[in-house]
Amino acid sequence: MHRKYITIAFSFLIAAAAWAQGTTETIATDTTLTSIARQYGDSLAQLKARYGESWRYEAADTMSNPYYFLLFSSPTYYGNAAHNGFGTLGYHVGNGFRAGNARADMQAARFLPHLEGTDRALLYIYTRSPWLVRHLDTEAQEGPDSGMELEVRPQVKLSEQLNEADVPETPAEETEVDIEVRRPNFWTFAGNFAFQLIQNYVTDNWYKGGESHHSMLATVVAEANYDNKQRVTFKNKLEMKLGFQSSHSDEKHKYKTNSDLIRLTNEFGLKATKHWYYSAMLQSWTQFYRGYKKNDDRIYSDFMSPFESLLTFGMKYSFETKNKRFKVDVNLSPLAAHLLYVGRPSLEEAFGLRGRHHSKFEYGSNVTATHSWTVCKNVTWTGRFYYYTNYDKTQVEWENTFNLKVNKFLSTQLFLYPRFDDGVMRSAPDASYFQFKEYLSVGLNVSI
Repeated sequence: MHRKYITIAFSFLIAAAAWAQGTTETIATDTTLTSIARQYGDSLAQLKARYGESWRYEAADTMSNPYYFLLFSSPTYYGNAAHNGFGTLGYHVGNGFRAGNARADMQAARFLPHLEGTDRALLYIYTRSPWLVRHLDTEAQEGPDSGMELEVRPQVKLSEQLNEADVPETPAEETEVDIEVRRPNFWTFAGNFAFQLIQNYVTDNWYKGGESHHSMLATVVAEANYDNKQRVTFKNKLEMKLGFQSSHSDEKHKYKTNSDLIRLTNEFGLKATKHWYYSAMLQSWTQFYRGYKKNDDRIYSDFMSPFESLLTFGMKYSFETKNKRFKVDVNLSPLAAHLLYVGRPSLEEAFGLRGRHHSKFEYGSNVTATHSWTVCKNVTWTGRFYYYTNYDKTQVEWENTFNLKVNKFLSTQLFLYPRFDDGVMRSAPDASYFQFKEYLSVGLNVSI
């Protein structure tokens, strides 16, 4: 702050020295500018005495000539006015040009006549009434005459344009705010129920022959999956199918099963890269009801006869398109442990057990792949490919379900199920190990 006072005082002494060499005489002869400066200073003094520190010049009635703006603005010390007093030395600090430059001299000749009168009036105030000056042109800080704080008055007050109704009420300091923090839920649940009916009627004299029958099929799929969105996944899927069909030519059984399955799949994954996981999977399956053949009392399968469980360790590849229309999971397990259990003693030999044993434990390798593809808006294709070998026998299954959606609750299903198993007993020496199953149905389909 002392530096600023010294700068102002030094400028005043320079201006006084300049007047001693002839500037004062010029001001004395220029009665018009002297009168303006004297009136300006007297007006400021009177306003200051009357209104004290509260007065600010805010009117819009300044003279139209922009060179006189400095005279009617707030009382400010302009260092350029003092520097221009050295015009006779050929060096104009404020305007930035030197003598000897033809282009600079032309600019000076054009601008100086307009600035000269204003500078004289300002120098008159700075030397005669320096206490009236409050501001500096470099910084809007304290003036030399007082320690007043500057006040900025906006032309438009925001408070005048803000409605009281728009102002939110400030809550009391003691107001308690209830904050509910919920833990993230990484579990997702899904389910699907389908009930299909098939009916076929053929008269006894139908030219191609045939037999009337009707059938039903109920399917339930439930899923509970865990994914922490970082590394760990734990998927659980329960599939249950049970269907019956009638046949007039079967005199021993009014109904026989056409589809029977209970399968539980548990899979634990630990993410390795973007699409690969370290995987451990347990698959277990059996059936609900006894299985018969036409006009035969022999039981070919039953609940827990057989029961199979496969525990595998390996890597899993998972991929899903951005639009989620196609998804595939492939588990590659070089190490697999297979358990076969047959509860009915009469079925032990049919499923490869020897010596009156109910179970068999073996090692092998496994590949299990599942996919889901929305072919078009109302057509989806889901499938499961299963391959297992103990290096002595091989079992391959490929389940394909095509769901043709009619509306929200009705759909048509086409199920194709080719299978190969060289570990079962063949009905004849020349019988094939290849098996196939298919059905087409229409019925209720509800997803949750």
